[in-house]
Amino acid sequence: MCGIAGTYALAKGRPDLESARKMGELMQHRGPDNFGFASLGSVAMAHNRLSLLDLSDAANQPFRTERYLLAYNGEIYNFRQIRERLETENGIKFRTTSDTEVLFQSLIVDGTDKCLLQLRGMFAFAFYDTEEDRLVLARDRMGIKPLYYFERAGTLYWASEIKAIASELDLQPDALRTLFAVNNLAEKSNRFTLFKGLRSVNPGSYLQFDGSGKPRSVLYYDVVDEFEPLFYEDLNRLNTVQIVSEFEERFCKSIESMMVSDVPVGAFVSGGIDSSMISAVAAKRNPEIKLFTANVVGKYSEFSDVEKLSQFIGCEVFEERFEPEMMLRDWVDVTYFYDCPLVIHVNSIPFSNVARLARDSGVKAVLTGEGADELFIGYPPLLSQRYKSVAALPVNLLKSFYKISPKLHDFLFPEKGSTPMSFINKLVQGFELEQLEERADSKLVFLDSKSRSEQYLTIKMIREHLVTLLHRNDRMGMMSSIEARFPFLDEDIVRFAINLPSKFKIRRTARFHNIKHPFLIDKWIVRKAAERHLPLSIVRKKKIGFPMYGHKYLKIDQGFFEGGWITESLEIGKNAQEFLTRTQDSYFVAKLASVEIFGRLFAMGQSKEEVSSHLLEHVRVNAS
Repeated sequence: MCGIAGTYALAKGRPDLESARKMGELMQHRGPDNFGFASLGSVAMAHNRLSLLDLSDAANQPFRTERYLLAYNGEIYNFRQIRERLETENGIKFRTTSDTEVLFQSLIVDGTDKCLLQLRGMFAFAFYDTEEDRLVLARDRMGIKPLYYFERAGTLYWASEIKAIASELDLQPDALRTLFAVNNLAEKSNRFTLFKGLRSVNPGSYLQFDGSGKPRSVLYYDVVDEFEPLFYEDLNRLNTVQIVSEFEERFCKSIESMMVSDVPVGAFVSGGIDSSMISAVAAKRNPEIKLFTANVVGKYSEFSDVEKLSQFIGCEVFEERFEPEMMLRDWVDVTYFYDCPLVIHVNSIPFSNVARLARDSGVKAVLTGEGADELFIGYPPLLSQRYKSVAALPVNLLKSFYKISPKLHDFLFPEKGSTPMSFINKLVQGFELEQLEERADSKLVFLDSKSRSEQYLTIKMIREHLVTLLHRNDRMGMMSSIEARFPFLDEDIVRFAINLPSKFKIRRTARFHNIKHPFLIDKWIVRKAAERHLPLSIVRKKKIGFPMYGHKYLKIDQGFFEGGWITESLEIGKNAQEFLTRTQDSYFVAKLASVEIFGRLFAMGQSKEEVSSHLLEHVRVNAS
């Protein structure tokens, strides 16, 4: 895992060498093992290396010949198979054992499209051909690895992190988008950032620049296209034993592929079923694998389950204790590395602590369980939809009565999503989810409405909530030079999950199971497969979701917003500030505080020390 940055003179001019170097230097936390810098033709590239495969200097980047230049961030898990084909069929002689050189040669021999379609893994890269003056910026299918770009005065700038470009070009956050971050929008978008004009390369796509004007955008992978009616029907015909075996075989292969490394690989564990199952399978391949956990001390602690897992699989667990007051200690520093306000995932703070623990324990790469809940329906609100018609019966009866007067009915019961605020929320996101649903509907049209709705949930969660988790894991891992690997996001598992009928994800049971969705089991196929690897107490554990003493436990006084970014942007006077902190819901005020911290850092240019000092003066945690 690494960091990449670069510049490209769009009109075949001289590249901005100094900016490329500075952007790279600002991201040295992403790869402290080597800093490389090179220029060729109209392009300059910088690379921060975190050495995981082929630790020799020969595998340092940027990778180059007299014609081609590559800077790459990620891991390609099937690189050995691609290498063997290139050696056998094309006579390529390799000088390293790295996946970087395999990617480099595949791009040259196979071309961009064929190369991308065969890659299995996570990646973002910049590849330049000086003879064609052609630059390609590409990103993996799920969008696991980030890549951003910005154009100014005939020069294209790109980097793995927003702050690298924003800092070098002195960009200001867009006030409208930043304020709307309080509604969870900043972390969910695949395309937009909080800086106007600073965009993300879309997951499953690449941009090609050749100096002729606007770039050519190519979508080589769309998650909607993974849905195949014939595959769905094949899976639908399998019995429970067969379907569990199908999943388990794919899962074990994924674990095996993601443990390939020339340095130790560990695992992040929470005490829940997903990370526990990963660790149990991984331990059979490597009994010495180290487990790392954040113990949120107090009522949210899941450490007893982590200890139970550790004893069951016989692997050592390393604990990072997280006290409630640490929220205030680390909030500002984490926001800086997060590149946007901490609104959805305040648990990024303890996450950053456990990543540092892994680094200090000599581990560079970790397996982690993100993706299971999105692929196999593990979030309680998704399952509770089955009960909505029953729960809403009294309201529906009332609505029927008011339909005698349609105007009064529409006034009292406006259509969901028809408010001006909901419209603006969608507009700020460019109607990404609405367009996704429209495309998915055309693929799922042969299913009945109930099945279509539940089948779509996986696709929606991949392109909505999973985006936020990948953002969290990349920034908080890289903050401490730790690479996160995601066995549940293996390409074969994703295809399997998208086509898996919902009856194998949501299952009825005689047990109460969870008060939020009684008598329904979430992630049934994962839990069933886990019975072969874990104790039943972990297999049957209900979803908790990494809780901590976050926004709802904070008390913020009036002085926190005084002279800050929000009050200056909205021209809010002292009376309004006092009214805000005294009367408004403390949870929403705390989320607004997350936006304020971001604004002070990235718009007002205050140092982390200044913002942190101000925070500690005006905010306290009430964990009682």
